[in-house]
Amino acid sequence: IGKGFAIGSAALVSLALFGAFVTRSGISQVNIIIPLAFSGLLVGSMLPYAFSAMTMKSVGKAALAMVVEVRRQFQTIPGLMEGTAKPDYAQCVRISTDASLKEMILPG
Repeated sequence: IGKGFAIGSAALVSLALFGAFVTRSGISQVNIIIPLAFSGLLVGSMLPYAFSAMTMKSVGKAALAMVVEVRRQFQTIPGLMEGTAKPDYAQCVRISTDASLKEMILPG
């Protein structure tokens, strides 16, 4: 469901960006027979999909790092499964913070 929503959002964003470009540039009609116009339309419509894909990849990598850390804590902290010990919350927050800063410089 999440990926479908992202693809639908990207399609809507690409349409909005194209509409904004046409309005801002004062173009009254677009002739896609011209190779430069067609290639610009193609590249412009692909950008939201590319950024959506890079963002989803970054989120997946961060989530995997979090799963690995949680598994490590369950294996190394005695009493965590029974609820008698506290998990290392700071390490999980550190993973999330580092991933958000590192991965979103350029998604991916």
